[in-house]
Amino acid sequence: MKISSFFVSRKRCAALACLLLGVLAASAVPFGASSLWPGVLSFFGLSDFSSCTDGWPASVHVLDVGKADSILIECGGKSMLVDGGTPERGEDVVRYLKQRGTSSLEYVVNTHPDEDHIGGLKYILKSFPVKHFFDSKVKPDLIPQDSAYRDTMDALKRKGMAQENLNAGDKFSLGEMDIRVLGPVTPGESTNNSSVVLLLRYQNIRFLLTGDMEKEEEESLLNAGEALSANVLKVGHHGSSTSTTPEFLQAVHPSYAAISVGYDRNKLPKNDVLERLYRSGIKTYRTDVNGTILFLTDGKTISVKTEK
Repeated sequence: MKISSFFVSRKRCAALACLLLGVLAASAVPFGASSLWPGVLSFFGLSDFSSCTDGWPASVHVLDVGKADSILIECGGKSMLVDGGTPERGEDVVRYLKQRGTSSLEYVVNTHPDEDHIGGLKYILKSFPVKHFFDSKVKPDLIPQDSAYRDTMDALKRKGMAQENLNAGDKFSLGEMDIRVLGPVTPGESTNNSSVVLLLRYQNIRFLLTGDMEKEEEESLLNAGEALSANVLKVGHHGSSTSTTPEFLQAVHPSYAAISVGYDRNKLPKNDVLERLYRSGIKTYRTDVNGTILFLTDGKTISVKTEK
């Protein structure tokens, strides 16, 4: 081995050792020292994919968590999370938030208590200070009895937090972003049709987040005369044929759509849904193809970045 090569190898080993020490140090501090992650990565000339959102006043991150939902919203230095994916992906969501430098969450919203939406939230509650935990008022006979639901309720109790039910017409804000609850108009006959539907508005840009809302809840929103138009639509129920009816899509009339989906026996998203989106001229992204999807906005324009 040449002497020069020897020293290069030693330098690389030293750099890797320092990086490992930095990661261990970040993990050892309370709440995982989420604020240290960007600095550690930057010091070693590394950057995570989501760093492209830095400098934008508002962003919506549709996370790649398989056939499940988890969406991070950032505005004005504040953060909220809508759903947490499955129990198996909860730690991935925590890791993403820490890499974003998230130190606390203003709101955690569980759109409905199905495992692929509530399952990862126990890890979020354990890992971050959370000011409010919002969810939908589901009919008692629809409340699940599985471990995903019970574990999240236990995590809430240990944190001394209460469930705060969201109702149509409720309003709150995240920094300068206005958030309005559109649904459910009335409690649905299924957990999917009890999904919390959120309209996010940052200046002139609007995002519609629909959980697993199916055609029955879509119809209730249309019948209620809600103003549903949005620039970006988070497609309901992972692109299932039970959602995204032509009438609903016409009312929303989005420029962009995001489908949070992964491979499973249901083979989502369904072709009829993709065809409707295509024929409507909607630029469609899906997490199984594009990875995590980022929508960045200054309130007037939207920039879209994908992981893949």
